[in-house]
Amino acid sequence: MITDKDCFVCGQTFTESQVELNTVVNLFVCLACKGTENEKQKETELLDSLAEGFVCGCI
Repeated sequence: MITDKDCFVCGQTFTESQVELNTVVNLFVCLACKGTENEKQKETELLDSLAEGFVCGCI
């Protein structure tokens, strides 16, 4: 079964054969965006936003 996937960098929809899994954020990225500076920036944005609103209680 072939399903469509969205690229987390450009937001366009592609077939499963046109995307690869970005193992840093576990999201699909199209072959045109893979390895680009835009992909690295989106990775950073997504990882930085994971901790927003959390305060460490160990202090």
